[in-house]
Amino acid sequence: MYRGLIRSFILLILVAVSAVLTYQVWSYEPEFSEIDTTLEGTNNVGQNERVSFEEVMSTYQMVRVNGEEIKGTTNPEVLIGVREELAGSNLTDMNIYNTTNHLSVRGEETGEEEFLIIDYFSDMPSKSLFYMLGLNHDSTIPDFDFDRIVVDIKEDNVIFNLLDESRSRVAIVETDIDAGFLKGLVDEHIDSFEAYTGIITNQNTSSNMTSIYGPSSPGTMKVENFMLSQINTDVINSIMFMDTPNESKQSEDVSIFESENHIATFNPETFEYSYTNLNEATQATDDSHRTLQDIYYFLNSHNGLSQNNILFDFNAEDSSATFRTTLKGRVIFSNSIASQTTVKYGSNSVYEYNRPLIRTNAKVSDGKDVELLDIENVRYQIALDDQLDLQKVSKIVLGYEMTYADDDTDFEFIDYTPQWYVKYDGVWMKFNKGGLS
Repeated sequence: MYRGLIRSFILLILVAVSAVLTYQVWSYEPEFSEIDTTLEGTNNVGQNERVSFEEVMSTYQMVRVNGEEIKGTTNPEVLIGVREELAGSNLTDMNIYNTTNHLSVRGEETGEEEFLIIDYFSDMPSKSLFYMLGLNHDSTIPDFDFDRIVVDIKEDNVIFNLLDESRSRVAIVETDIDAGFLKGLVDEHIDSFEAYTGIITNQNTSSNMTSIYGPSSPGTMKVENFMLSQINTDVINSIMFMDTPNESKQSEDVSIFESENHIATFNPETFEYSYTNLNEATQATDDSHRTLQDIYYFLNSHNGLSQNNILFDFNAEDSSATFRTTLKGRVIFSNSIASQTTVKYGSNSVYEYNRPLIRTNAKVSDGKDVELLDIENVRYQIALDDQLDLQKVSKIVLGYEMTYADDDTDFEFIDYTPQWYVKYDGVWMKFNKGGLS
């Protein structure tokens, strides 16, 4: 009798202990004392979204010059918002000149000019611009490659002055857009603008219509910290290959995926995925706008774009386009992690395709402060460097450098550090107080 009571009592104790342990397991919350785990919702900084042609072909900055007052913005909401309001307008005339002597704006003789500077990272075809703006135009008008628009909004109707990247040619485009209407659109967003400065580096940038523009004094900015996740190679292979490819190792880290007419590689250190269609070959394009559209359609149907991507470079000679990721409207660079998507188009389909297999969905609290030089000081430091030629500088932008974070955790984190970048002799380089690298 007593033995049965004792056995029942022990069993009751075991059941109670089990219930306590089960509760502790289910209610356990790990503590990460090394990092701040406050997460902030953010747009995906990776691919896998459906985006519009207009979004990824967007300008990267708008500058308003009103006499001596210069203000600018890289805010995507402003750039896109102003552009969308122009749809349905008409292009009334277009003339191309093989010299910039015809470049002018109304009011410049008296210092009362009022115009916008719309900058792109790379030359792009004017037909793509007219398509994005929704401008009605004659399909027989000639195409013109440009990377800057000087928009005359002084009075009457708006005039677009398209400048090529070498600043040697200009296309003057007349429209029926009311100048007062466009000025009103810009005024609605003026609170998003900040003080900008025009920089002269050579004869091609010597006027207020051709100068290099950027934020005058960025001051102190925060390092942005994000949690990183990798896109599985099986996912991208299922998109790129008709059948399951054969997998092998090129080296200890790099994987190779092959089928009869296709080959791809993946480097887990840089997260770069490279694909080649052996049935195609690179070739020059005679219709830049059509090629850009073909590349866009390919990327959008193969999960290769996000709302944060922007056209960074276009080369008609080999029908290639490069897109980079942006953060808060500022472009991202990296020497250690793949940060750009490049497509080369062949006769009928994609020839080469390179992209990062990473996604950053969650932002961790801001990191340390970074003090940035004024843009005038950046120019001054380059001019002082005996190893550099200031005349070879064609663009200066404020961007982010993407690197692995130093946190000692089980998760992958990356830092986006604010940084000046300079296009020097046709190559983008990071500005350091000791020079360019």
